[in-house]
Amino acid sequence: MMRGSHVGVIVILFLLSFFLSVGSVVADWHGGKALVLYSECSYWPPCDGWVQHNYTDHIWDNFRAEFADQGWEVDFAKHVDATNLSNYDALFVLTPCENIPDDEAQAIINWVKSGGQLVITQNGTGTYANEITAEFGIEFDGPLLLPIHTINNFTSHPVTTTPNSLSKVDGITARKIEVSGSSKEIGWYDGLLGKYCLLAVNDTAGEGVVVAIGDEWMWSDCCFNLADNEELLDNILAYFRRTCSVPEFSTPTFLIPVFLLAVLFLLRRKG
Repeated sequence: MMRGSHVGVIVILFLLSFFLSVGSVVADWHGGKALVLYSECSYWPPCDGWVQHNYTDHIWDNFRAEFADQGWEVDFAKHVDATNLSNYDALFVLTPCENIPDDEAQAIINWVKSGGQLVITQNGTGTYANEITAEFGIEFDGPLLLPIHTINNFTSHPVTTTPNSLSKVDGITARKIEVSGSSKEIGWYDGLLGKYCLLAVNDTAGEGVVVAIGDEWMWSDCCFNLADNEELLDNILAYFRRTCSVPEFSTPTFLIPVFLLAVLFLLRRKG
């Protein structure tokens, strides 16, 4: 018969390997908490904060309310650092309109690489967002100099298909996007004057996700209920909930406790 000490050692190893495997694959999920950056003033130039608008203002009521409708909690801040970012599942950086402070840009980059989920936009005001997005193979290029700024062509991706299949997103001052590396174009303006990417994603931004959009006005109250503007936000929140909250077990790691359990079973039979 196998000694009890041997059994105890195997049981301890099994439990240790199980908890290590679970801890290594379960994302740090806060139940659906988003942080939106805002500036103190409603319009450029901001009094404090480096994004274009005051997203706590009444002209963004529908945008704010949609988080609650989709089961998310949303907070607002003018600045970020590693400490406050660690409390959130998603960050919305809607159109930087000045140089991003180096420490804040680096904090956001590090947070994404550690599993954070970022939505970042840039309209015709500049390309300041590239201070963050270039790290993930996404760069905002020139403005879309057309009378309409519509994303009307989409490829299949959860952001464009689930739970809503997008057909058109209307904006006002769009900026084109270039991608490289593991980033992907998933939405374009496609018309007689050309085809230009206005929606891109990097699903492997370290452990996190980056969704980049060439405009933010589609979520202001004047545009929120047009076309599929609301549905785009819903799809992003749904995608973030799945990618961050659902554990994805690594097969080799997860098989360690299973193997140890099998050894324990065989030794008990042999005893």
